[in-house]
Amino acid sequence: MPLKRQEFMFKTKALVSTAVLLVCASAQAQNAPNVSQVLMFSTVTNTNVGPQFSQSSLFSANTSGVLPNALFTVYTGNVSATADLNQPKNYSFANISPLNSAISSSIGLALSLIPVASPTSAVILKTDPTTGAELPVNSTLGPVFTERAETIGQGKFFIGISHQDLHFNSIDGQDLNGLSILYKGGDKSAFQNGSGQNATQPATFNLGLDVRLTQDLAFLTYGLLNHLDVSVGLPMVHSAVSATAYNGVIYSGAGLGANGNNCWCQNTFSPGTFRLQEAFIGRSSLSKSGIGDVLVRVKGEVLERPSAVVAIGTDLRLPSGDANNYLGTGTTSVKPFVAVSLYTKPLANGLVFSPHFNVGWQFSGSSILGGAIMGSNQTATMQNGDKVSYLGAPLAITEGKLPDVLAWSAGAELALGRRNTIAVDILGNQIGWINAAQVVKVGSASGFSQTSPFSATTATGMVDGGRSSFGQYSGSFGYKVRLAGSLVLTLNALVRLDHNGLTARIVPLYGLSYTF
Repeated sequence: MPLKRQEFMFKTKALVSTAVLLVCASAQAQNAPNVSQVLMFSTVTNTNVGPQFSQSSLFSANTSGVLPNALFTVYTGNVSATADLNQPKNYSFANISPLNSAISSSIGLALSLIPVASPTSAVILKTDPTTGAELPVNSTLGPVFTERAETIGQGKFFIGISHQDLHFNSIDGQDLNGLSILYKGGDKSAFQNGSGQNATQPATFNLGLDVRLTQDLAFLTYGLLNHLDVSVGLPMVHSAVSATAYNGVIYSGAGLGANGNNCWCQNTFSPGTFRLQEAFIGRSSLSKSGIGDVLVRVKGEVLERPSAVVAIGTDLRLPSGDANNYLGTGTTSVKPFVAVSLYTKPLANGLVFSPHFNVGWQFSGSSILGGAIMGSNQTATMQNGDKVSYLGAPLAITEGKLPDVLAWSAGAELALGRRNTIAVDILGNQIGWINAAQVVKVGSASGFSQTSPFSATTATGMVDGGRSSFGQYSGSFGYKVRLAGSLVLTLNALVRLDHNGLTARIVPLYGLSYTF
């Protein structure tokens, strides 16, 4: 049978196989061992190995069987014209490890940087030395996320609870629900592509991701001295990730090319199947709940005036949460900080304007959320007894340092009398000045359209962007109301103002606090 005709038959059969895959898609779902591996496991499948057409000298019938839990592959081997394209060793993964690492690192950062409602009491009472009465010493109910410079006073307790929901919807401006992943091609091959080069063509596939975090935080603050507080925060975290890999396309045109050189069989998605397109690849999802990383904060006033208070402090985050399931960062973080609170004289109608400012620098150790994740080397026995090696699950994970973060916030409170306060802030994080963060970027490669007239086209998608530094900025819009006594209700919306890194566009917060 002529090679061109065979190639046409291969392509036709591949398209039929694609339709069949849609029917059996539910059977392809893979269960990840933990939440941090869900993304990679959406590209894990049981891969059949074996020739489709034994008449061709290109495809031997000697090797056939199943590769269990193999990573989704594109043919990239450097083979001779008579080599066996069924050999799994000639296939390599269209790597989404950088994307997985970028998302894991970003979630690790989010877990360590989720702004927590300031654990300083909204109502600060101190004893009047003349009358012995406890009187409020502050004119506002305080900021929401910016740490207040004032301490609560010796022997005083503050308890606060808050709830936050984070639904991440994009990474570096790309919608998580329709990411395109690009394999650029260009690997050496014995087969010529449509440009007359002995190299592979590019391929893309899509990922649909849903990433969510929920945090319920309980904070307890105690006044060790009049000007020294200690706070402990205990979070309960719920993480949920689902991922679907689909719509694999190899940009090889018709498979025949103008001069018969564009042999599409050089670009196939898995050994023995020779598909140009793959409608459904895999699906995985998992959610977990548990204790997050415990936060310990020590803060002391270094300046106290009627119009200004300055404090210094340190946050210590302990790795009590399970990093594998996105409940914690998996490492210890330390953040020294400075807090400044300013107060104006009361304006008309009891209005008080109070600017405030924080700056701190967080440093973290090594964690699996800062490292890389990839397939491990596996071996499968074929029907004829051959041993073949391939890349698949279980996945191998390395550790790496989480990026450092220079964090700052600036804003003001406006007190509407003693019972109501509006707080507005700008929060900024400069990520990775010392220990850079894993990033992804949009790349492109030249190929040939899969539809008539099979002309030259450009494939685009996310590729490894290496490690880099970037900024993230949010606006915080909050309201505090004194319900009764020292009981204060807090409502807030945190709105992302940029598209850098992993983005949750709007994060609501609800909280209650009480001083006694």
